[in-house]
Amino acid sequence: MCQYLLSDGPDALQGVHSVRDDVPPERVVVAYYGQHQHFELTGETAEVDGSVLPVLRWTYSTAIAE
Repeated sequence: MCQYLLSDGPDALQGVHSVRDDVPPERVVVAYYGQHQHFELTGETAEVDGSVLPVLRWTYSTAIAE
């Protein structure tokens, strides 16, 4: 599990999230209220509770196809 700091996007998604992946992804997609929220690595880091985490910034959202 890798932890990231999600920035921007929906308020409920901002903060620290875990992603099931050993290799840091360039982009993370989170399903949220019928939409996919897309976050991309910024190259920045932030300290949260003593841990230094990569920052993923919200870029756009798309509808989930049914």
